[in-house]
Amino acid sequence: MKRKKLYITLLSILFISNSLLGANYEAYKIFLKGAFDLKAGNIEDCIKNYEKVTSLDKEAFNVYKDLAFLYWQTGKPEKAFETAQKIDKIDGSNPKTTIFLATFYLVANKPEAAKKYLEKTLKLDPENETATVYLAAYYYSDNDLKKSKSYWNKFLQQQPDNAMGYFQLGMVQEKLNIYKDALLSYNKVIEINPDFKDAYIAKARIYEKTSQFDLAIKEYENYVSVFPDNALVLMYLGKCFYEAQNYQKAKGYLLKAKKKLPDNPTINLWLGIIYEKTGQLDKAVEELENVEKTEEKNISIIVRLGYFYSILKNYQKAEKKFLKALEVDPKNYEIFYLTALNYMDWNRYNKAVRYFKKVISLKPNFSDAYFYLGLAYDKDKKFLKAEKAFLRSIEINPDNSKAMNYLGYTYADKGIKLKESEIFLVKAVNLEPKNSAYLDSLGWLYYRLGNFELAEKFLLAAVKIIKDPLTYNHLGDTYAALNKPVEAWIAYSLSFDFKQDKKIRQKLDSIQKQISKEELYKQMLLRSLSNYLKLFPFKTGFKTKLSSSLLSKKFYIPFSYFKNSIKIDLPKTLIADGTSVYIKNDSYEFAPKAIEIEIPQEMSDIISKACEFLGNNFYSQFIDAQVKQKGKHIIYYKDNKELALNIDTALIESFSDEDLTLNIISYEKFVISNVPTKIKFTFNKIKIKGLLEATKISPIIGDNQNEPNFKSPGKN
Repeated sequence: MKRKKLYITLLSILFISNSLLGANYEAYKIFLKGAFDLKAGNIEDCIKNYEKVTSLDKEAFNVYKDLAFLYWQTGKPEKAFETAQKIDKIDGSNPKTTIFLATFYLVANKPEAAKKYLEKTLKLDPENETATVYLAAYYYSDNDLKKSKSYWNKFLQQQPDNAMGYFQLGMVQEKLNIYKDALLSYNKVIEINPDFKDAYIAKARIYEKTSQFDLAIKEYENYVSVFPDNALVLMYLGKCFYEAQNYQKAKGYLLKAKKKLPDNPTINLWLGIIYEKTGQLDKAVEELENVEKTEEKNISIIVRLGYFYSILKNYQKAEKKFLKALEVDPKNYEIFYLTALNYMDWNRYNKAVRYFKKVISLKPNFSDAYFYLGLAYDKDKKFLKAEKAFLRSIEINPDNSKAMNYLGYTYADKGIKLKESEIFLVKAVNLEPKNSAYLDSLGWLYYRLGNFELAEKFLLAAVKIIKDPLTYNHLGDTYAALNKPVEAWIAYSLSFDFKQDKKIRQKLDSIQKQISKEELYKQMLLRSLSNYLKLFPFKTGFKTKLSSSLLSKKFYIPFSYFKNSIKIDLPKTLIADGTSVYIKNDSYEFAPKAIEIEIPQEMSDIISKACEFLGNNFYSQFIDAQVKQKGKHIIYYKDNKELALNIDTALIESFSDEDLTLNIISYEKFVISNVPTKIKFTFNKIKIKGLLEATKISPIIGDNQNEPNFKSPGKN
């Protein structure tokens, strides 16, 4: 049996050799030996035998073809090219031969020679599809995209149902920025082969390039619905949602991508960018630290980490990152500048001076570097050096309003060079008429000059832009000088409520003696309302305990305060399946709305009372109330309702009516206001007592500050 197979094999070789070697029997025997050497992997022996064949038969065309590749594979390029030329001489007018030579030169990395034979092939055989495709690919790699496009179009005329051809044409069109045509080509790919997944990605990529992120998202989501494990596509989706400013979904997809590729620096970087955008700098730092592990000398990442650490007040780590960046790029004045600013925030003023000087040595006309150098000197109580640096900053940039404001305010506060101060501050305000700090400085200068009416004008303009404790303090001093004690008390109160400063407290107590009890009680109510209106959007949760004569329950209630509404999430322990309550404009609504029919009456009563207490009109009901002072409390009575405020802070301490008794035991300072953190209450009708204790209070940042959808408010 084995002999029979060998006979058949030899017979087939005989037919091949006859076509190659004609009747030269000696050449045939040597060819046969070389063929067996090749099959056994004895390349050098094969080459020697094939060379003998060509010496015996100069027209051994197919042997020359094998030799050309064998020479190239064994590192003999000169012999390979010499053999290719012989092949051309023997059969150079045959399109099959020219295609072979083109392929050989492509393998040998001689694209120009390959191109010559491809073009020769098309002259010999204008419809040759292989040459057409190769030339299309050649011109694409050579960046001659217009020629590449024409060859792909020619190929598709020959094979109108070739999905890969349309895909390659689409890639060329995309690179030529002919996006409309590229989309048509990719759509044709999908029409021919709906499972051609790269076409969907290509379409999404075009939509991404043209900022049509909603369409890009649609294509990417279609893709991941079928292929959910492609981490790179998940990353692209995250980037698109980021561009569409949907940071929550962007983060979600990027976290999915990270699960697949936990060490991918691009995914880490995008997550870091999103965390930065949403104010989660601690998480941004964590992601960028991962990026730095794989890109140890990436200055932009190192510097960004330093910047984040500085904002997070981890000045030592920030210093470490900035110094590392300077090791990579020791002449980068911007890194020296950021390092110096970090030392400023760290109160290391001597180091800040040294680094600002280094910045100036590298960039002598950097006006802001002189400004912050002056600031560092001033913080280090070296005013003369500070003044010199500020003046140099203004000399370099006559419109440096920061330097003019700082120097002008310092002159005013010290009571020196008041004319120069006015020149600087008036110019600063003219340059930035809506800058509250500059308006405050000019107002304070006029206070120093004794022009209290003009001081009042600029200070009021400042607080209309930004509520600032220092400006309110200046305004209080101005009103006191104008003999307006009520207005002074209001200004000092606002200053103190922002920042509990002992000196402001003394001014507040002093001016309070000059106003009547009736006026004090009225203003105290408005001050309490001010604290509520100043609340910054936040979220927290209340550990809650409810008890009655029959039972006691503990649960957790998430609570979110938005700019114009409140959201309270009631847990399943209170309502089957749980629900959310939205409070707005003294009204409330359940979500889902249909669940309201399942809400027990007692719970509706509690929510209704909470709505009244948290509504914008809560304080207005006490405007004409009777008032009395009892120790540290100011108590307002009206229509069986009683409200007690703390006389020092104007914060609510208790409230009661015939339905509810409520005591706020503690507050926590949050941004520029105060949030109740421990509340006791009793609902008198249903005889339920409760205790609320707030957990961590966190800011709501970015677009999420806006209240949730609340289409049709109305009491239930």
